[in-house]
Order: sequence, then C-alpha cells, then structure tokens
Amino acid sequence: MLKLRFNWLVVILLVALSALITQGCIVVKDSPAPGCVKRLGISPIGGCFGKTAILDLVVEPENACLSIKVNNCNGGVLEVRNECQMALVLGAIRIATQNNVALDIVAEGNQHTLREISSNFSDYEPDVNEKIKLVGTLGQQPIRVTFTKTARLCE
Repeated sequence: MLKLRFNWLVVILLVALSALITQGCIVVKDSPAPGCVKRLGISPIGGCFGKTAILDLVVEPENACLSIKVNNCNGGVLEVRNECQMALVLGAIRIATQNNVALDIVAEGNQHTLREISSNFSDYEPDVNEKIKLVGTLGQQPIRVTFTKTARLCE
C-alpha cells in the first residue's frame, strides 16, 4: 500500500513538473525586459519581446487623479492617465483631462523629450543606461518625472 502511494505521488509530481515546463512557468533568468526572460520549456505565447526597459519611475508629487506607469512589454514606454480637472503638460506633450496616452522617449542631443505613440513599442534604445528627468505641470502645479531607460539587457 505504501509503495502504491509513493508511485502515485511520483506520477503526480512528474505530471505537475511536465505541465510547468510545457507552459514555460519556470523562469531560469528573470529580467524587467520581457524579451530577455529565459524560461525552462516553451515560453508563453504573447506579444511582449522588448529588450530594453524603463526602471525606477518616480513621479513627484503624487496625485490621486494622475497615473503615470511603465509598460515594458516592447521596449519601455510611459502610460499616462489624466483623470484630473486640468491638463497635464509633460515635456512638449499636452495631455487633456480625462485622456490616456502612451509616450515614447526621443533623444535630442543631450536632452530627452516625449512623443505620443499609438502602441506600446518603443523606438528609443540608448547605448548605455540613461537617467531621464522630465518636468511639466498639472494645471499650475509643477510635476517631475524621473526614471532610467536601460540599454539593451540581452542580445
């Protein structure tokens, strides 16, 4: 009886391990860039292949009606949701009240600006990690956004 339970337990463990491997659930090397994550087995099907990322995002001051988040799916872009009663101006981009936009970084010499995009694909890939600081206003209130845009995290 004990041998039968042991055999049954081994079979269950083997089936569970096989399922995890075929689903790509076992991460061998993690990365903030989805295109650099290494998995044991088949990687899950999806559309995230970015090899650069945005890290260490800080928005000051925080505001309950304003959301600025990172989407690292395909190279790292900012997703901005303005639910405030006033427009947000960040860099040269004006984001009207009750509006959502995706923003990519554009290098102009030693400066960085933003451009509105209609996807989550970033065209900007620096040669080295860059600390980026953007200033703007929410109505009359100053807003500062800082983050690091990484160089390629894998080949």
